[in-house]
Amino acid sequence: MDKFNLEIEFVDKVEKCLKDHGYQTFREVIPDQCINWEKPYRVDLIFYHKDYGYIGVEAKNTDTLRSGGVISDAIDQIDTKYRNKTFFNGNMIEKWAIMLPSRTGWEHHENAREIEIEVMSFVKNFLSKRYNIYILEYSAEINYASGNKSPEVCLCQNATKNLFRIGGEWTPKIYLNGKWVSNNNPKKLF
Repeated sequence: MDKFNLEIEFVDKVEKCLKDHGYQTFREVIPDQCINWEKPYRVDLIFYHKDYGYIGVEAKNTDTLRSGGVISDAIDQIDTKYRNKTFFNGNMIEKWAIMLPSRTGWEHHENAREIEIEVMSFVKNFLSKRYNIYILEYSAEINYASGNKSPEVCLCQNATKNLFRIGGEWTPKIYLNGKWVSNNNPKKLF
């Protein structure tokens, strides 16, 4: 399960994954209209890619599916504080997302993963249709006996359409010289 003690820890991991895949990232960005305020608004993360433009992100480190109030707060922040502002000397940001860990701690329930998928499908469709807000999901690295899956970031437009998915590469392990090793480049090993 992707569980983080602090939101900053979560955002750090997502930012690293984005940078590792060629995205420009900016943290704690102050809107142009708020620069001289004593306590300016700050967007948790804005990232840029030539194919998608700027995408603004409000991060919420939730560990339960019972976090409707937290998601509601994120919607309010995006709609009332950020969406009508400009950034980086006059740029409007058209795409906004709420960033959540992809696993939310229901492992002790029967059919937990199926329930979680259904609830998150509802949330994605609701946010997209009602508020034009995406979900940015992050899955940490997973280590299996047979290999590793790298960290993954997915910008979900709704339950069935992703704007993009990066990471999640599979690195198989092989048994070599008496131990299991990652097979990052099979041509070099043999």
